[in-house]
Amino acid sequence: MSHLTQVRLEKGEAVRLRLYDTYSWHQQLWRAFPERDAQARDFLFRVDDMRGSFRVLLLSPEAPAQPDWGTWEVKAVAQGFLDHQRYLFQVRANPTVKRVVRDDAGERKRNGRRTGIYGPEDLHAWMERKASQSGFEMLEYSAGPATQSFFVKDRRRGKHIAVDFEGMLRVLDRNAFRKAFDTGIGPAKAFGFGLLMLQPVA
Repeated sequence: MSHLTQVRLEKGEAVRLRLYDTYSWHQQLWRAFPERDAQARDFLFRVDDMRGSFRVLLLSPEAPAQPDWGTWEVKAVAQGFLDHQRYLFQVRANPTVKRVVRDDAGERKRNGRRTGIYGPEDLHAWMERKASQSGFEMLEYSAGPATQSFFVKDRRRGKHIAVDFEGMLRVLDRNAFRKAFDTGIGPAKAFGFGLLMLQPVA
């Protein structure tokens, strides 16, 4: 059973905890699942700046331990929550494409680095493709402006492109849809991307 957690944290406390970027958030949230250092990350999260505070949404297979910082509200996802046909959705995604590097003869040499997608038509095509892979179609759709999200990992500075997508969807493949809900959409999930937020539509 999945659990959805909302964490509220004042910005002064975030500074004390050295939560300066999405990677530091990931490290801090990982501590809410003790004795799992050797296991792979299996939770999704997103961080929203609420002016004077931060709101964190965390989706995980098991309930997190509640650290002594912030205000934590943990709820189990209702058993029938993913059984509806239509939902309003939001997802903060990292829309990218891997460029193929080819040799002089035109043969595939290796996959290149991920590059961000910015154009409106390319963003729509990317989201349509992810929707198809995730077992749903978009009935309504909009995309916010592309922004850059910076982070520091292993003393190296990096960045991700961040785009907020929202709209209404209809489920076509229930199993693929459930998997997308549990595992997220797109790359960079360890950096706060890919959590599919849903509201059933009657």
